[in-house]
Amino acid sequence: MSGSTITTRQRGWWIPYTFVFGFVVVLGANLAMLYFATSTFSGLSTQHAYVEGLAYNDKVAAEAAQNALGWTWTVDLDAVPPGPGDERRATVRIDGRDGSGDPLDGATVTAEIRRPAEQGFDQTVTFQPAGPGAYEAAVDLPKPGLWDAVFTARVGSDTYTLRRRFRTE
Repeated sequence: MSGSTITTRQRGWWIPYTFVFGFVVVLGANLAMLYFATSTFSGLSTQHAYVEGLAYNDKVAAEAAQNALGWTWTVDLDAVPPGPGDERRATVRIDGRDGSGDPLDGATVTAEIRRPAEQGFDQTVTFQPAGPGAYEAAVDLPKPGLWDAVFTARVGSDTYTLRRRFRTE
């Protein structure tokens, strides 16, 4: 042979590369978590937490006054399966009774329908009378999943607030 030398790699030559590969994997996982942490729901449910905290005692007093009314409200959601174009429509029925079980007629009933994890889908719905103590409204639900509803019923100067969470397919 004319002056050629054969070189062989030393035993364990690949070990430093495993450390580099490990750091690349950790860096990739951290970048993925950073992306998901900044691009999904912020967790902020109110813009004015301090002001709402100051009004906490007022909310407690309003809830005590609401309980003293003795009213009961039941909510029924009749969701229609998605139609063409993935449209979801539901009929929401709320039925109110006073402390003695008589229907609560003449109430003004509204509901704020909210999507808890996404903004841009909130809507306010006004209910129409649908029988003794019953009120109905049609609601468009553009996406499947969880929805929060805050119902407010007013009869004269009395107000009753009811919160419900429901799921649509």
